[in-house]
Amino acid sequence: MDKQAETNNLLADYCSIRAVALVAVIMVLLAIVMLLVPGQNMIASWESLGVLAMFLQWLGLLSLAVLCVLSRWLKHLTMPVGAGLTFVAIQLVTLGVSEFAFQLTKHYSILSFLTPDQHGLFLLRNLAISIIISGVALRYMYLQRQLQMRIAAENEARVQALQARIRPHFLFNSMNTIAALTHVDAAAAEKAVLDLSEIYRATLNADDTMTTLADEVALTKYYLEVEQLRLHERLAVDWQIDERAMDMKLPSLMIEPLVENAVYHGIEPRVKGGMVKITIQLNNKLVIIITNPLPSKDDDTQRRGNQMAISNISERLRISYGKQASLKSSQDDNEYRVSIEIPVKYAS
Repeated sequence: MDKQAETNNLLADYCSIRAVALVAVIMVLLAIVMLLVPGQNMIASWESLGVLAMFLQWLGLLSLAVLCVLSRWLKHLTMPVGAGLTFVAIQLVTLGVSEFAFQLTKHYSILSFLTPDQHGLFLLRNLAISIIISGVALRYMYLQRQLQMRIAAENEARVQALQARIRPHFLFNSMNTIAALTHVDAAAAEKAVLDLSEIYRATLNADDTMTTLADEVALTKYYLEVEQLRLHERLAVDWQIDERAMDMKLPSLMIEPLVENAVYHGIEPRVKGGMVKITIQLNNKLVIIITNPLPSKDDDTQRRGNQMAISNISERLRISYGKQASLKSSQDDNEYRVSIEIPVKYAS
């Protein structure tokens, strides 16, 4: 991203619900302050407060609507020019609404407390108040936008770092599989290389940290094909997928690392192998459940559970969704289970 694009993005999002709520609150507070200022020719009553608040809401929300319409154009300008034109646009809207309100006072006596006797004084007073309030509000929104962008950049960097920790782990395991196959089944080794190239084509060509469930399932199936070439009948897989969920968006590398854990810790140590079951449901949330059998005392030495993938994915879910997503793991005497819940979000 070039420097101009970065600075333009620092302009506040004037079309957001957050901006509308902020302006609405500021206008109500300003109405209260104006009625409490000593020496003003105003009637401190609920009626006058309501009228003044309505006038200021018109002014604030109309200014925001104008900026929302102009925002795409403003963001093509440099930061100083865009910010300057934003400020000027607010003052022009203020003068226009003030003139309209002044003309209304000639016909509605209930509005008379809004205006002094002199037309010019009324416009200048409103313009002066607008310059101060809009300057403070725009500065606050600018700082908030800076904070949001910094948090987003930090989160993206953390997600990429977490993904980087997953990919080498998978690569090393896959290469070991291929190395083992080259001595016993050259055709299977070639098939594993092709599957591995498809996996990395999908992951390296991703242009962001989000993917669709369909792509995530395809990636996991490539991995399982590599493992089945090595484990043969010892590895069985049961997919149960709600087809409605295939267009759902989710952070990349959510399923494959957990399935890899299921194979490494649940299937490989068992003499007879076992089944990895992957269930994907779509209700109010996208629910992904991965289960695998646990090694028994009669199997080879049990491998201690590796919590890296689980803690890694849990942290990425927290960054992407906050408390709206969850990852839970549990086990009984025979089975290990991991479940993920993600808010519904379809690919655009």
